[in-house]
Amino acid sequence: MADQDILHGERFLEGARANPGRVAVPRADNEEALEAVALAVGDGVVRGGTLFGPRDAVESVARQVGLDLSLFDLVPTDSDAEAAAAAVRLVVDGRADFLLKGQLDTKIYLKAVLDKDLGLVPEGNTLTHVTVVGMPGYHKPLLFTDAAILIAPDLADKVRMVRNIVDVARRVGVATPKVSLIAAVEKVNPKIPATIDAAAIAKMAAEGAFPGALVAGPHDLYIATSAEAARIKGVSDAVAGDADCLVFPDLNSANVFYKTLQRFVAGAWNAGFVAGARIPILLPSRADTARTKRMSILVAAYLAGKAG
Repeated sequence: MADQDILHGERFLEGARANPGRVAVPRADNEEALEAVALAVGDGVVRGGTLFGPRDAVESVARQVGLDLSLFDLVPTDSDAEAAAAAVRLVVDGRADFLLKGQLDTKIYLKAVLDKDLGLVPEGNTLTHVTVVGMPGYHKPLLFTDAAILIAPDLADKVRMVRNIVDVARRVGVATPKVSLIAAVEKVNPKIPATIDAAAIAKMAAEGAFPGALVAGPHDLYIATSAEAARIKGVSDAVAGDADCLVFPDLNSANVFYKTLQRFVAGAWNAGFVAGARIPILLPSRADTARTKRMSILVAAYLAGKAG
């Protein structure tokens, strides 16, 4: 990968290569997904796995992207639901290390993940979407949530979002995660509910709700990521200007941020996955580029290796 030192991806690459994983892909007849798998095999972070879906279609796509199918089992399935359930069971049985969504709907994918009989999600956990991004202009990897699962999170949901992203941040090597609670403005305004929730969570943090993490807000995006902006606006808490994690107030704002980075920030990479389960679950959009899916695989392989 070019410019790794700038984009902070080298740590994930090295860690993933140290313990290459096996991927399970339901409905693997997706060009970007299999291209990403082929790239990840070339990176040395995927050593094989299982592809589910219509055999002819999967084989055709694999030929198009240059994926060596001799490294993979190909399991024909009759429906998306069958493919998703079979892929999840493979992970539960220890025959795959992480999941990558192929050409199937997110609802079908997550329904299989949430199947209580399979036990992939520990009792009491909430699934949230976490993205890791490396980009020119920011001095370290940045994590943010939730661009894909929780549409309009309430205060309790946001607390779970903070806990999940802190857990992921620690697992990717951030010893004391700095979490910024994002809103349009930094002052509490009764007409902007996000500021009220942010202030409540920041108060909880000050009372010890998130041990080993620093959580502050409300912050606007400038304050969260720019020390100069924080100075100008008179915000001097321990997170301002140096956030490791951004917690957005709703799916709309997080999803727009996610897609803006991909569409307009040249050289940036995203790795999106589901947090709160026992293993990394990759949840890129079907329209995401192969590069984004490749980086998602790389980070998931890194996390799976750390868990092992």
